[in-house]
Amino acid sequence: MPCRNFNHSQSQGSDLVAAAAALSIWIGQGKTADELAILASLFDLMRSNLALMALNTVSDDIQPGQQRTPAQAEARADFYDTLIGPTPGLFG
Repeated sequence: MPCRNFNHSQSQGSDLVAAAAALSIWIGQGKTADELAILASLFDLMRSNLALMALNTVSDDIQPGQQRTPAQAEARADFYDTLIGPTPGLFG
């Protein structure tokens, strides 16, 4: 069901971005470059796992035992790509 109050949803997203930025700064204080790289890898892995969990909970019209059409498979792959976005390399 679409969100009826788009501005409220957008506000929550902005709040989450601000909270993530503040948390990142707090976690990163006093860490070495190597420690920051390890933390970045950990959170990137968590992001991917959460995106996969979201993908598996997406309701679709597929009944057990049926296969997705190519269009449904492509839409599902596009949805996954929008969840995780591009994955940057560790050093570049």
